[in-house]
Amino acid sequence: MSGVIGEIFARFERERPRLEQTVDELKAALGRYSGVALYGAGSSGIALLLALRRAGIEPLCFADGAPEKWGTVCMGLDVVPPRELAGRFGANILVLVCINTDGQTYCRSFDEALREGGHSGVHQRLHDCGCANVVDYIALRRCFALFRGDNTGNLPSCPDVDCLVEHRERIEQIYERLADGQSREVYANILTFRLFGEGPEIPTLAQEEKYFPKELLTPSAGEHFVDCGAFDGQTLRDLLALTGNRIGAYYGLEPDPANFQRLERFAAQLPEELRGKVELSPCAAWSGAGEIPLYALHGPGSFAAPYGGTTVDAATIDRLLDGRRATAIKMNIEGSELAALKGARETIRRWHPRLMIAGYHKTWDFWEVPELMLEAGYTVYLRSYMHHLSFVFYGL
Repeated sequence: MSGVIGEIFARFERERPRLEQTVDELKAALGRYSGVALYGAGSSGIALLLALRRAGIEPLCFADGAPEKWGTVCMGLDVVPPRELAGRFGANILVLVCINTDGQTYCRSFDEALREGGHSGVHQRLHDCGCANVVDYIALRRCFALFRGDNTGNLPSCPDVDCLVEHRERIEQIYERLADGQSREVYANILTFRLFGEGPEIPTLAQEEKYFPKELLTPSAGEHFVDCGAFDGQTLRDLLALTGNRIGAYYGLEPDPANFQRLERFAAQLPEELRGKVELSPCAAWSGAGEIPLYALHGPGSFAAPYGGTTVDAATIDRLLDGRRATAIKMNIEGSELAALKGARETIRRWHPRLMIAGYHKTWDFWEVPELMLEAGYTVYLRSYMHHLSFVFYGL
């Protein structure tokens, strides 16, 4: 292997002994504290909890800033108000903040993280609650074994490094086949961050351009838009704003029951002419029909998982459209993108819709998502919206 990607992996092989921390070393570092609490009972917190449990590390509890979560149980752990942490567990606990951010300070150790801070507002509130030791979850990323194998959940700052190394040739092939220099720069810099925990600046677009980057595509008044992960209607709002409230058809899929109710309420407020063009489905986009377990967070981040407590219907895009036209398909579905793409093969083959596919939820999405798009004959671009944390592959 040679070229840009080859050089990144070669450097990683040289520096890995310096970068890597063993599980025993991590446990020794955690042993300086009277226990570990996880701040953020969402998809990232759950993913980190599972990683810690696989290593035999059991946190004390979750804490969360949302009052509606206080007094509930998440994955067997109590969710407590932050103000109760120090009183219940002592001031010497370590609080791991499990929130994904586009902050630019990436700390490489506990000591550095304690000095530098991270989510300044969250850290300050926790300090005000008597918690002296607060770090962002990325401080654990050097323990590569902690995140090996079951890469379930939304921890883009802590990829399965060994999986990246194993598939280096496929990663290099994707890099070479991306459509423009910006895509290749973003791809190489994301890889660098995932391996080293630091790296060059990643060109980043404004969140307002997510799914609709101005230099790549402009939605038209005749869009037949398939929205997988429709949430509360945010992408539909953006689409209508860009087209002057003119669309051909909109198909919104949202399996989280609470989110779907919000989506229905938004659609019900649309003018009658638009309402007739909107078709909503409380289904998860998938590779086949049936039922799947969903961990429903009743907000952003709900995801399919075997331990999910909500059973939802799953459907293929091909079956839902039943031959109807699609001009664009957007997917941001917390790691189910590959399954949903497989369930849209006939629609993609027949209509060649533009594709906007999130590629950051699971380590292997980094190459498998663009591989599927390239195999279907697309020219593939990559754009980032939160540095290494949130990026979308576009198929045109």
